[in-house]
Amino acid sequence: MHRPLKLKIFMETSASAIEDNINAWLAAQESITIIKTETVVTGLAEKSSGNPWIVVTVWYEPPPSDQERPGFRLT
Repeated sequence: MHRPLKLKIFMETSASAIEDNINAWLAAQESITIIKTETVVTGLAEKSSGNPWIVVTVWYEPPPSDQERPGFRLT
């Protein structure tokens, strides 16, 4: 049975800052499966920095629960 996908969005004006945020998030995760990523560079009117914003969207599956793992048995 398929589990619903989860979504994580990162948004920064600096490529190195967004890379650091994504790497920190990945390091904090257990065993996720990344299904898709999308990167967009855009300007946002409500943000007044004048720099373009980098937005990275990650669709992922969280690790399965113990009951979904192969060989799981209730005792």
